[in-house]
Amino acid sequence: MIDQSVRSLLEGVIDTPLKLQLVLMFAEHQHLRATAAQVADRIYRDIWSTREALRELAESGVLSETNSPDGPVYAFCPACELAEPIRRLIHCYNEPLERDLIHRMLREIAGDASYRRAVRMGIAFESLSF
Repeated sequence: MIDQSVRSLLEGVIDTPLKLQLVLMFAEHQHLRATAAQVADRIYRDIWSTREALRELAESGVLSETNSPDGPVYAFCPACELAEPIRRLIHCYNEPLERDLIHRMLREIAGDASYRRAVRMGIAFESLSF
């Protein structure tokens, strides 16, 4: 069974498969300091969605963001309140049955991600264009 703190982390912060991939990568390589372009090359994803996911993870307190001439540089630096849920997420993710459950939950959450972000930002969902 997925811990409630992990569920809350997935719903509130890591609401897409790309963000999960990024958090797992940065947690595994805690020394990594990289720009969005470097990360996109490393994970074989497009620069636009990678840049947006990195920015959102930095805003949520999972990553730190520092400026450089090549653009923002991201590093794993979770806020105190996120450190334990991230540790539990990684522990769950290492268990095959729980990993499947995490992916299933994340697919459901990802469908509501735009709505959840709009609510957090105080934007009327109806005003968003897709």
